[in-house]
Amino acid sequence: MVLLKYMLSRGPADWYKPVTAKEAAPFFHAYLIEKPYRRDADLSDKQGIALHTYNEAGMARLIERMPMTKWSGSSKGLIWFEDGVFVPQLDVAKEHERILFEWVKEICQYRLHWYFERKWLIS
Repeated sequence: MVLLKYMLSRGPADWYKPVTAKEAAPFFHAYLIEKPYRRDADLSDKQGIALHTYNEAGMARLIERMPMTKWSGSSKGLIWFEDGVFVPQLDVAKEHERILFEWVKEICQYRLHWYFERKWLIS
């Protein structure tokens, strides 16, 4: 969902365009580090702790492994991840871009809130 949040930050006409892990790395890192409960939820293992200090290559590798590889592998062809590029296979009509963007944004915000709040409340 953090990757999707980054993609959505590109706006209604561009959120579903191809993206690389290197492009998403600064946003991904800033989002997770911004709040201690997010950092502790997703960057608490040995590899994650090493990423508390920003390291573009390390963060990009993490994003490629999870979520890009996992998401594309479970998408039943709706998303490809090839040669380091994450490519949603969406063909969105111009007149539907805004409403699809808003729906996906709401779902993303809900899922992120649910995931991190649940983790924070458990600990």
